[in-house]
Amino acid sequence: MSTPPVAGVVSALPALAVIAGAGRLPAEIAAEAAKRGETVAILPLKGFADADFAGYAQYPVSLIDPKGVLQELARAGAGRVVLAGAVHRPGLGMVRSGIQAVRHLDEIRNVLEGGDDNLLRGVIVFLEKHGYAVVGVRDVAPALMAPVGPLGRLSPSSAELEGITIGRRALVAMGADDIGQGVVVAQKRVLAVEAAEGTDNMIRRVALLRRPGLLGRLLRHGRPPVAEQDGGVLVKAAKPEQDFRADLPGIGPRTVRLAKKAGLAGIAIEAGNVLVLERDATIAAADAASLFLVGV
Repeated sequence: MSTPPVAGVVSALPALAVIAGAGRLPAEIAAEAAKRGETVAILPLKGFADADFAGYAQYPVSLIDPKGVLQELARAGAGRVVLAGAVHRPGLGMVRSGIQAVRHLDEIRNVLEGGDDNLLRGVIVFLEKHGYAVVGVRDVAPALMAPVGPLGRLSPSSAELEGITIGRRALVAMGADDIGQGVVVAQKRVLAVEAAEGTDNMIRRVALLRRPGLLGRLLRHGRPPVAEQDGGVLVKAAKPEQDFRADLPGIGPRTVRLAKKAGLAGIAIEAGNVLVLERDATIAAADAASLFLVGV
């Protein structure tokens, strides 16, 4: 349940517009901004947004109607814009089927050009071109980012701290080539690197690598499995040149559940640069699974 704007507090600044995709993050951002007395307007993306935005002015928009987005931003009196929540690139069939899409095909093509990875960056360029300042979650809701130290009741052991150090070094090295935001480390070696499939699917690969059967052996190229009792750590951090407005690294309750299934001992995240979605639920899930969750 999102928190409505603070009663009796009226901001003289232009509204903060949250263009909302799927998930709870847009509502969490709105609540944090409203606590500071900011005027918050929600632009729920049709077909994506699914959170509760009760208490906020809402201006529904379509991803395939750029001019409509600009009109609603103007109606909302927006100055800054934050993009939040899951959004997937629509197929060309969806684009061509929309009446608005036919009218704005060139602008839509510019936004969608380059595939899924560049969708949000295309949106940022489009909004900035029309005079809106696009900001990141760190700018408007820094309390949602990971703090330093243990978030739950458990802390990593000395061996697990060594694994975290190895993971962080690997991420720095890979980040120079814009590769991944996460790695899994066990027994002083990197088991998996996050690629285009995302963190959750990387953890699922680790679970498969630990399977004792034929599939596990094939995935390991015949090497013996790293047993679940050997633990391991998931390490997530921002890339050196991370654009925090477009591709913010984060974890949530599902990440914890998958880490448990993969036999990991815990999760380490870069303090100040990694988002903790549904923080209370994520910490509770880590404690229930006997996993450490630490900001480093």
